[in-house]
Amino acid sequence: MTEGLPYPEKLLIISGKGGVGKTVLSSALAAVCASSGPTILLSLNGSRPAHPVFEVPVAYEPREILPDLWIADVDSLSAVREYVKRKVPFSGLYDSFLTSRMFRDFAEAAPGFQELMCLGKIYDLVCESRFARVIVDAPATGHLMTLLDVPSATAKVVQVGPLNHNARKIQDMLLDPERTRVLLATLPEEMAIQEARELHEFCVERRINTGPVLVNQHVARRFEASEVEQLLQLQAADGLAAGIRAACAEAELAAVQELALTGLEGMDHLLLPRLTTHVGEDLIQRLARHLSAESSNG
Repeated sequence: MTEGLPYPEKLLIISGKGGVGKTVLSSALAAVCASSGPTILLSLNGSRPAHPVFEVPVAYEPREILPDLWIADVDSLSAVREYVKRKVPFSGLYDSFLTSRMFRDFAEAAPGFQELMCLGKIYDLVCESRFARVIVDAPATGHLMTLLDVPSATAKVVQVGPLNHNARKIQDMLLDPERTRVLLATLPEEMAIQEARELHEFCVERRINTGPVLVNQHVARRFEASEVEQLLQLQAADGLAAGIRAACAEAELAAVQELALTGLEGMDHLLLPRLTTHVGEDLIQRLARHLSAESSNG
């Protein structure tokens, strides 16, 4: 494994239930990878004006925001236009069509077309760019499952021609354990963990390299049951002192999370602490240090 990188694969895809903090975790992982070589962090929104963590403008064209760390927001229509410009002679003749409402309507109506175009752009960045790592802040669980199934479905339906060829190339990349890994993001909560398990089972069934689970906002247990009881007694005696109330609330949350984490039994996972006093790039750098340390210990 390359020093400073938690995982050796070039393409790292991060997904999980909506709201678990996958964009924060993707950003932290990208920061770790950038310490060892040029890294690009991709989102697949196509309309995001600014990155929600780094708070800088983000567009289809990659932008360097920190040394060796680039960001981009991939959308299918831009990916098609770029593909045509690179592959089709006299591509300028098609500009008006590619920007027309007719083409947009076609792209939105054709099953799997937009997903395949976005995956094609990811393929180019993984296989034909100078970036050492490509980190994808992927859609939530259900959408990612659909996305990952598109190449094989396309290859079955369209059995000859460039579309079939490209779909098979993308599929080979996704199934290559030396190039691709899907990381599962979750909170230490029952529903989020259940979705992480579902995505894990989906990837295993399709032979996609996956794991570990990145458990965001974990609260470690610092008090035994007897100590919590003592705190509760002090709380009553001291008239609900603020510090004691906070300690009791934290102990209760840690116990609830500990119970929820039994849902990850048998699955590799990394516990990343809840960092309530950090925001923006400071939060990312703190999480990046934890990711590096936990991965090295694992």
